[in-house]
Amino acid sequence: MRRLRILDLRDTHEIGGPGKTILESFRAIDQARFDLHVGVFRGPSDPGDTPFTAAAKAIGMPVHEIAATGPYDLGQLGRLSALVREGAFDIVHAHEAVSDVLTYLLSFRHRVPIVSTAHGWIANSRKGRFMVGLDKRVLARFDRVIAVSTKMQRDLLDAGVPSSRVTLLHNAIVLDKYRRTDGPGALEALIGHRPPGPVMVSIGRLSPEKGHADLVDALALAASRGHHLTTVLAGDGPARADVEARIRAAGLQDQVFLPGYVKEPARLLQDADLMVLPSHTEGLPNAALEALAMEVPVLATRVGGTPEVVVDGETGRLVPPHAPQALADGLVDFLQHRDRWRAWARAGRQMVEAQFDFRTRTRKLEALYVEMMESRGQR
Repeated sequence: MRRLRILDLRDTHEIGGPGKTILESFRAIDQARFDLHVGVFRGPSDPGDTPFTAAAKAIGMPVHEIAATGPYDLGQLGRLSALVREGAFDIVHAHEAVSDVLTYLLSFRHRVPIVSTAHGWIANSRKGRFMVGLDKRVLARFDRVIAVSTKMQRDLLDAGVPSSRVTLLHNAIVLDKYRRTDGPGALEALIGHRPPGPVMVSIGRLSPEKGHADLVDALALAASRGHHLTTVLAGDGPARADVEARIRAAGLQDQVFLPGYVKEPARLLQDADLMVLPSHTEGLPNAALEALAMEVPVLATRVGGTPEVVVDGETGRLVPPHAPQALADGLVDFLQHRDRWRAWARAGRQMVEAQFDFRTRTRKLEALYVEMMESRGQR
């Protein structure tokens, strides 16, 4: 039985949730049966290596660069087509809106089966809203679409993707990487000194849909009531300058730290007392899985697939999105009832172990790839 050659496609440079899924799939998949590669779109001003391509190369994953003169370079399609043909790939697996559209157009040139993972939709601008609408239309024509949460599965069905083509594969994590130790974490090295406790972290891209502005406002509200937390916003992105300005305006410079992208979140979570996810939209947040695996309590907004991980009053606390006062109330409740929150985190660890193990997810992904080939009569 020959190995199936799979080409994953990325059109963003950060690692993020989709990137982690691709990298961990490469590590966990049966290498005797599957040969995973990744294609990345590279513009003329892009750096030689991005965080994602550097991480892929570090683990030995083959990386193919697809040159582009700009975001609307239709020549990318021809170069992608040549890559698929010359690489003799059996399946193309897209992961974001641009790669979804190009993969759909590719299917008119090649009979290669196509699959996409719907990680979530971001519509911060007119262009973003257009791409979300276009993405939903093309996904309905894919051979298979993977939903990372039950909520995303419902959204795909509402968008017109036939139920027979939708597969639910929850996001998952490699549990062995997220276990508490007796040693110190990375916090002191990240911010330059040992901060006073308690420590709250938020891990995610600094982008408007992640709700960091709401979180800064919530911290200011909590501070006005005499409650203070050392806060670490781990990540980078287009909203960084706006978040920094908001922190200064609130007078929280000595309380809130922005160390940028953190390569090993488990080492930061080792020092954390609370994880907060103030997002306006989510697929299914890896950061919540990572925090609960480390037995760190989670305060999150009730969006997307988050309630499938953070069960209110059982594995964490949920509040409405766009609601700084509700976030502030949650922060204060954590400070006043920490034992209860720790119990939620312990229950969360048990849930993650039972339901969100990456090895189990990978076996299901392998079965999906095989089924796709068999349905095309190519196995």
